[in-house]
Amino acid sequence: MYSAISYLRNSRALSSASSLLRGDGGFCRYASYLPSPASPGPTKVEPDRNSRPMDYLRTVINEEPSQISRLNNDENADCVHIKLLRNNTFVTVTDPNGNTKIGGLKASSGMVPELKGGPKLSRYVAEATSEHVGRKAREMGLRSVVVKVNGFSFFKKKRQAIMSFKEGFGNSIVSIEDTTRKPHNGCRLPKKRRI
Repeated sequence: MYSAISYLRNSRALSSASSLLRGDGGFCRYASYLPSPASPGPTKVEPDRNSRPMDYLRTVINEEPSQISRLNNDENADCVHIKLLRNNTFVTVTDPNGNTKIGGLKASSGMVPELKGGPKLSRYVAEATSEHVGRKAREMGLRSVVVKVNGFSFFKKKRQAIMSFKEGFGNSIVSIEDTTRKPHNGCRLPKKRRI
């Protein structure tokens, strides 16, 4: 069978060979893909198979990557990392590779000008910090972002930090992820005190 197929690929008389093969049941599938001299492209495929021509696939493969529409915007979207600690809040804007954006798109709760010297512990401080970074990101011209929240705090505090970032940012948020690591078994607890 291999020698017959290789012979057919190299021969000039494809039309007579393809008609010969179409009569045989064993080569019917291969014969439908053989180009005939009259038509430059592939012939019609069996009705139970996908009948979309291969020319379309070749044009999509040969296109430049910039012309192909992106189905997933997560690949190009910048990331906003909100880390909520017990005593502090950190908000950082990075590119998809994880490099921090240039232009001051990184802040902690002590860096916000309105809160200098104040307490860093309250929920309001986390909201103000994320809103401050959201305004800065909008001024830098970011289009869409992915928000990643980290921290062992209650979800209410996380939600309010995300909402205040959205108010300051104003543009679209592609997705929101909670990247807090949860132990499957965790570290060994300290020995209990005997009383």
